[in-house]
Amino acid sequence: MRFLQPDYLYLLFLLLALFPLWLFRVTRARRARILAGAPVRNLSSPSSMTADAAIFGTATLALAALVLSLAQAQWVRQVITPQLKKMDLVFLIDTSPSMRAEDVRPSRLDRALEVIAAFCDRKPEHDRIGLVAFTGGSVVLSYLTEDPNNIRYYLNYLHDDRVQRLGTNIGRALSNGLTVLKKEQEINPAAADNKRVFILISDGEDHGAELNNAVSNVKGAGIKVHTIAIGSAQGAPIPVAWSDTPTTRYLLDAKGEPVISYLDERTLRRLAQETGGGAYRAVTGLELPQILTRIVDTEREIEGFKRSVEFRDLHQEFLFAAFGLLLTAIFIRGARV
Repeated sequence: MRFLQPDYLYLLFLLLALFPLWLFRVTRARRARILAGAPVRNLSSPSSMTADAAIFGTATLALAALVLSLAQAQWVRQVITPQLKKMDLVFLIDTSPSMRAEDVRPSRLDRALEVIAAFCDRKPEHDRIGLVAFTGGSVVLSYLTEDPNNIRYYLNYLHDDRVQRLGTNIGRALSNGLTVLKKEQEINPAAADNKRVFILISDGEDHGAELNNAVSNVKGAGIKVHTIAIGSAQGAPIPVAWSDTPTTRYLLDAKGEPVISYLDERTLRRLAQETGGGAYRAVTGLELPQILTRIVDTEREIEGFKRSVEFRDLHQEFLFAAFGLLLTAIFIRGARV
């Protein structure tokens, strides 16, 4: 505890002087009543002495509380705050036609884009996000940035993109993810000290021929890949014209029947296992925010602790205490009478 106006504390010494004065007054009053013929046993009864002592003690404490309030007492507390290591997250997003399936509302892809946008808005300022989209090919949409508006711009682009690109080449997406990290390290070598993580969101099995080599490169770079399989067990037809058009059309097979997109987690689970990441599943899409939070909490590292001192004013607390003690003294006095 510290005091902003410590000079007022000298008043506490005056309060100490009140005790002998009170004792002298009580003794003198007792003698006066004896000389006046009052019964001694009433004057020296335990209840009378206890009441006098309680009134004096309560009033003295009230004055002491007022003095501490005038001295502007503050409670001093040392705070230890963990310093979180900067994190570079690269989202690898499957944008193949099957990701437009609507078993997850409004669609597998749109739900993922919504959750990633919200995640970027609430991330710590120093964390950075990169964005890679992939189908049969792959493209880097955004290199690492702290600006969530930049990421939101490209997420909106993916939402509005209507070009059909077939295939699912996870290996190429991983390679582009490494390109994002390599590019940043060329500009800022210190970025290699950041915690670097890939988050891959897809609904299907890899159809490329580059996966094994890409996984080896990712493991060599010490990057964990967390995979999120999105979609329901029963699957859904694949739109080729989306619901904002007058008529929704679906991909048909040779017999004219809708092609059903089923969730295939095998490749995603293997990828996560080989790189040391986690494999997650979002059946309804509602699980996505919790999954992203869990991934970040799992990977977040503490690189040190910051010590600081906080002060809390106790002026009002001591003022209220003094008021309460004075009321108590008045109550005891009234009860005694």
